[in-house]
Amino acid sequence: MHAYGLGMNDHSQIEIGLPAPDEVAIIDVEASSLKGATGGHHPPERQSYPIEVGIAHNDGASQAYLITPQPDWQDWNGESGNHDIGRIHGISRTALFEEGQDVKFVAEWLNEEMEGKIALCDSPNAQADTFWLNRLYEAAGVERSFEVHYLYDYMSLDDPDMDIAYDVSGIERQADHRAEQDAVDIMMLYSEYYAIKTGQGKALEPDMPEI
Repeated sequence: MHAYGLGMNDHSQIEIGLPAPDEVAIIDVEASSLKGATGGHHPPERQSYPIEVGIAHNDGASQAYLITPQPDWQDWNGESGNHDIGRIHGISRTALFEEGQDVKFVAEWLNEEMEGKIALCDSPNAQADTFWLNRLYEAAGVERSFEVHYLYDYMSLDDPDMDIAYDVSGIERQADHRAEQDAVDIMMLYSEYYAIKTGQGKALEPDMPEI
């Protein structure tokens, strides 16, 4: 789930040097809800869990997979008129069982994709995405080989150049709440922001995937 422009980071200056876009991989996670991911106490079977993970690289490569829920993953934030459809992302729980990949497959795939990269996400302080990734890797019985960092520890939401990066990249501030498209948008924004900050002008935009 991505959160452009929510103002959850009050840094007025960039505190960490910007890695080159080729050194970065963007990861985005959609989930059953926010239960447990942002605090609060819930029994394990009622905690939220990852339902889709997407990644994007600066060379235009991107991919996402739906995730088959584990038997004890019972949480679901469905639409009031059709509980099978997720309220935020519009993904149906039925589709997760029909089209989702096994947790081990997704965990191992992510380890491969993140190898040698700085993994960035835009969930505030990486808290929610880290929570969901921990659930994924624990269920898979696989060790996560990478750390996830908060995008806005590298970029400042208060920086006027952010507005320029949005305008030049042409992406919307409102998330689609589908993991691949959100990851691609974040990568485009990061690449454009990096180009502005390093005086390179307009960045080369990654190819948009057909989703």
